[in-house]
Amino acid sequence: MKNFDDAAASWAATINDWYSLRATREEVVEAFNRDFKDREAYDGTSYVEMFFKSSDGSWTMWLDTSDREQLADSVERLRGNPPLPTYADLWGRLLNKAPR
Repeated sequence: MKNFDDAAASWAATINDWYSLRATREEVVEAFNRDFKDREAYDGTSYVEMFFKSSDGSWTMWLDTSDREQLADSVERLRGNPPLPTYADLWGRLLNKAPR
């Protein structure tokens, strides 16, 4: 079973690997608490319970693409920076965040 601090350290490593943010665990915890902690999922249930916890109630170490991008953007906003840039495909649709 993983606790929140272990999960947050893993999330920091993930966004650092993808976006070279050099985010600390503390920044990730602050960003998570600000932007995810009280969020509701599409059906009104806890977004955290649905996407950040495993079925046994432990915290997941992994982030899906959307949560990884949003958490990285949240860390950047905490730092007073704009969100990470996105890139577009040939038809002008915005796709995943561009790695740095």
